[in-house]
Amino acid sequence: MNTRRLTKADFENGRYVGGSLAFDGHVEIEAELGVVSFMRLTASGSIIAKAGTGIKAGWGIKAGEGIKAGWGIEAGWGIEA
Repeated sequence: MNTRRLTKADFENGRYVGGSLAFDGHVEIEAELGVVSFMRLTASGSIIAKAGTGIKAGWGIKAGEGIKAGWGIEAGWGIEA
């Protein structure tokens, strides 16, 4: 399964610059980014935020295999794994 690695360059003021992200595979977010947010984040594999990074989503976070976050996960409408 492919892995999409997100770095500091993928975020502006903590927001994912692409708005929504739907990826067929795993999503891995770089360490020490603080809390990052997405309009929508969906992955068929796992979603991992390394130590010092947390995830905030307006509508929810979905992952096929699991979700892990270094600082925590906050979602407006719920989290599905």
